[in-house]
Amino acid sequence: MEVERGTPRFELIVGLHDLAEEPDARDDELTSWMPFSAARPLLDDLLAMSRKTGTRLRITSDDAFRSDIDLLAPWLARNGVAGAFFVPTRFLGRPGRLTVDDIRALDALGMEIGVHGAAHLDWTSISEREFVDDVKEGRAALEGILGRPVDVVAPPFGRFDARILDHLFAMGFREVHTCRPGLALTSVAIKPRNMLKIGNEQALLAVGTRRGNWYDATRCRLRYLSVRLKTFAGLP
Repeated sequence: MEVERGTPRFELIVGLHDLAEEPDARDDELTSWMPFSAARPLLDDLLAMSRKTGTRLRITSDDAFRSDIDLLAPWLARNGVAGAFFVPTRFLGRPGRLTVDDIRALDALGMEIGVHGAAHLDWTSISEREFVDDVKEGRAALEGILGRPVDVVAPPFGRFDARILDHLFAMGFREVHTCRPGLALTSVAIKPRNMLKIGNEQALLAVGTRRGNWYDATRCRLRYLSVRLKTFAGLP
């Protein structure tokens, strides 16, 4: 991945889910729900921190909740913050979820749209064929909606291994967004994401105060090797 001159070396990438005041999330999704009234002050603080540290702030959201277009996108556009939305395409049009027109509206605002599979499956627990089919279906659906290539991806549930990374990079994905914390190195394709949820606020704010150093850079550069070693050892 080539980095443009003047691009910050480090990024703080934040991951969100449902931000509705009355959750559209259900069952185990509720563990990642945070009302926008609680999330907005934290996002404001993170934006102020990024301006102070010089670290680029990127906000991402998973699972195609209505709050992406109703609440998060206006905040991003108003503050000039980059946003990425990872969409399980079979969720589109369900109650409390985005529609095809919403995806086009986010794209028109300059937001990035990324692959999150079609059916929101745990790619580490299904066969290679099922995993590849889920990625291809979700990608093809998004490219059909947007009329352009889609080359960023986030594994559902944040679960992946070396096999999955190898397939995703072979399929031409430019970035793979994880659910593992830390600062991201702009030049490295595997992106740590700091998930904002109730109970995790202080940990995220602590990352937001950091400017990034050799440790952060080395950790990012060695991420692929670390994943490969863990996969070889049978570790999650």
